[in-house]
Amino acid sequence: MGRAVLVCFLALLLAVAIANGPARAQAGAQVKPEDAVQLQNGTRAFKSRKYETAFRILKPLAMRGNADAQLMVGDMYNLGAGVAQDNSAAIDWYRKSAMQGNAEAIEMLGQGMRLTGEK
Repeated sequence: MGRAVLVCFLALLLAVAIANGPARAQAGAQVKPEDAVQLQNGTRAFKSRKYETAFRILKPLAMRGNADAQLMVGDMYNLGAGVAQDNSAAIDWYRKSAMQGNAEAIEMLGQGMRLTGEK
């Protein structure tokens, strides 16, 4: 039963992502300049594996609704990189990002059963 619910949920997210594709591009153009700089700095720290710094920079952006920051915060919770590993928090952040059409977040939600140990 749990697997069927997850499949339906992922299908719904995919439909939302397809429908919101152009809207997301427009929303991305409205990012505040200071947020764009912070996202760039946080992404650079994340890619350099400076996860504590990345988390400190990206978490406020994620909380303000930046889908890319939400994905990376989810990744850090998933990996336990810079924060204590927390699969539930990872899924929550992936879900927030996916609802904005982030394809990588949708993919990570598809792997969510592994995060939660469901089979």
